Amino acid sequence: MEDDGKDLIYLGAGPIAAVLLGMALVPVRDFTTASNFTFLFLALTIVVGEFGGRTAAVATAVASALSLDFFLTQPYMRLTIAEKHDLLAFFGLAACGLLTASLASGRGRWAAPRAPGRKQLELVHSSVAELEQGGPLEPRLVRTLDACRLSLPVAAAVVRDRANGVLATSGPGPARPVPGQALELDTLLPPGRARESLPRRGLPLPAEGGRLSLVAGKRHCGWLDVWGSGAPATTDARRSLSDVARVIAALLAEAERGR
Repeated sequence: MEDDGKDLIYLGAGPIAAVLLGMALVPVRDFTTASNFTFLFLALTIVVGEFGGRTAAVATAVASALSLDFFLTQPYMRLTIAEKHDLLAFFGLAACGLLTASLASGRGRWAAPRAPGRKQLELVHSSVAELEQGGPLEPRLVRTLDACRLSLPVAAAVVRDRANGVLATSGPGPARPVPGQALELDTLLPPGRARESLPRRGLPLPAEGGRLSLVAGKRHCGWLDVWGSGAPATTDARRSLSDVARVIAALLAEAERGR
């Protein structure tokens, strides 16, 4: 899965960066005590924890402590420590690094969904408001599609009627061929794939495009074609786009009744 692959990259890159940092500090190790270098390793652990998760951060914290010992404490180039204050610096870095790894990675996991959640709520609210405003259909659809592109990982979107005629577009959609892949309305996944199969951070919507059937009152009224921007679409983002698709179906049904 894409999310797991990204974590594995940081799992390898974090410890390597800790070793390289220790090597880079070798020219200045005689000018100060080893304890003064610990904040640099802690900063590295925080960064890895934010982007790579808890496992990568723990690995970076351990590698940082070993790098400090090997490169920056006497006797150099050995995993032994001669001075008492260097011993304290080693264990202090190891303990603080592990604590920082836990807190940093947890903060990244908890904070990530909050801001997108507010945008998605505003998107659904503005889409529902289009049902109340009345007026010509196309501007209402365009405003809804534009809001989708601003709030969700959508690069382009097109609303088509039952005969595949373009009713409204946002982004470079009409220049692209009609997507050949159908998506389930509730999950925005191909038919037969369960929502539980999504990785933690979600998968991008299809870059080649996907089709959502727009149904109102058990009657097919058109299509919503969407192209992913490449960014992951979380479960909440998919649910928001599903809700917007239902609103668009209601707008199309309303327009048909008014003819």
